[in-house]
Amino acid sequence: MRNVVGKHIPPVRSTPAPHSDEWDDARAWREPPRESDPIHNRRERLLPLIAAIIAVVFGAMALIGMREKIVRVVPLATALYSAIGLKVNVAGLDLRGVTSKIVTEGARRVLTVEGEIVNLRRTANRVPPMALAVRGADGRERYAWTAAAPKMRLAAGESVQFRARLAAPPADGTEVQVRFASLDEADKSTR
Repeated sequence: MRNVVGKHIPPVRSTPAPHSDEWDDARAWREPPRESDPIHNRRERLLPLIAAIIAVVFGAMALIGMREKIVRVVPLATALYSAIGLKVNVAGLDLRGVTSKIVTEGARRVLTVEGEIVNLRRTANRVPPMALAVRGADGRERYAWTAAAPKMRLAAGESVQFRARLAAPPADGTEVQVRFASLDEADKSTR
């Protein structure tokens, strides 16, 4: 064999034994990545769908549970809630057991409307004035007025009886409508 001066020969690197830890690390670096199992792939594809379904469910629950607050901010939302069969009670009050009758006091007739105002909230609630209207057989309003509630505030779950009277009611009146007055109506009645 001839010796060539000046030529460098690199040392031969030994390959690790097939059963050693070094062998597994070396193979892992050189082998292409293995395909992951199909179940893991399916889970990864379904995760965004499951997250979207959960978000929609929680969003719907929030829209239903907070409908009173939503309607206060966006009054047109009342129509949407009504369309899907959900009632919205922005006032948090209910009128129960409302009755009306005509009584005669001396020579004059007086319409007397009685009922109960109930606070549906778990906190104290302001009670607005009541808007009353006498309607005819054709459904048209004959006379309207507002009456102050007997109490300005009701505690949580509290109820109070009310009575409103109208001297000389319209003769052709057939029904009485009672509701809570809006702030605009209440302002007009106090002027």
